[in-house]
Amino acid sequence: MHTIEREDNSLAKGLQLFFKHLLETPEIDALFLPIRLKNSTAIMPSLVTDPSQLDHAVPLSPAFPLNSARMVSRLSYKASKRKTAVVLRPCEMRAFIELIKLKQGSRQELILIGMDCPKALTSSDYTAYMNPDSSDTSSLDNNPLDEDAYIQMVFSQNSDTLNGFDFSRACRTCENPFPMNADMSILLYGVDLSTGMMVESGSDMGKNILERLELPEAVKPEAREGIMMQIKEANFKANQAMVKDIEERTDSIVKLNAFFDRCINCYNCRNMCPVCYCKECVFNTDVFNHQPVQYHQWAEKKGAIKLPTDTVFYHLTRMAHMSHACVG
Repeated sequence: MHTIEREDNSLAKGLQLFFKHLLETPEIDALFLPIRLKNSTAIMPSLVTDPSQLDHAVPLSPAFPLNSARMVSRLSYKASKRKTAVVLRPCEMRAFIELIKLKQGSRQELILIGMDCPKALTSSDYTAYMNPDSSDTSSLDNNPLDEDAYIQMVFSQNSDTLNGFDFSRACRTCENPFPMNADMSILLYGVDLSTGMMVESGSDMGKNILERLELPEAVKPEAREGIMMQIKEANFKANQAMVKDIEERTDSIVKLNAFFDRCINCYNCRNMCPVCYCKECVFNTDVFNHQPVQYHQWAEKKGAIKLPTDTVFYHLTRMAHMSHACVG
């Protein structure tokens, strides 16, 4: 166990410096992690080879535009002869492990870095939070996200809201917001953040790299296990309440149709799902490209039909195909 110390009294800068030192080690050729884009408030997963670009690294923020597991899959499904350290949230790590099981990625050339989850806003709420006055053209220079204050709020106060915005339901109902299956893990819950955060190795590779960095030794705080248990119990209760609510709203075919009555077959849920990996989906083939006469025959039989068709069938098919690998 080691300490990632503050830099200029900043947790965020200390973490950026840690990543710079990682990228400078001979074992690592590139880093994959969230970066704030130039002239933008957007924070997107990025592949970094220049240490100076890590001044814009923001891995601990409420921005979560997509689950990065499929991006890591693209970087690892074939050999590149380059070693990449990837920084992932717990749900991204779980999704990538599922993709490995499905032979859509490999750990062979990767160093997996996990972290305690910093929670997230929905994309629309994040945009509203970062741009409270969309008509203000100077808003890009008035970034409301104080990264150090955000880290303190999430990990010391365990707040469920950010300036009046609720964190996403997926975060509030996640039962495992802590790192696992990683070569090294960045720990914040239960840690005295006045001095910095902690990092521990989870493999021989991670241990060797951390030893090379010569970080200060640390002891895992005793309070951490208790805090983790409290968070798990609270999120488990929220998860069970959500499941019960959905069960009550979908416990008959009539209710199920009503639940999906606004679905327009945009397939965005499929595109955003980190473990839905098929190159060609059956719903994009001629199987569901019905003949015009078929629609008329259905309408004549029932009196009226909703278009597009097959919406509930689509969701049932996705559930049957992907529920075994769902990372919540």
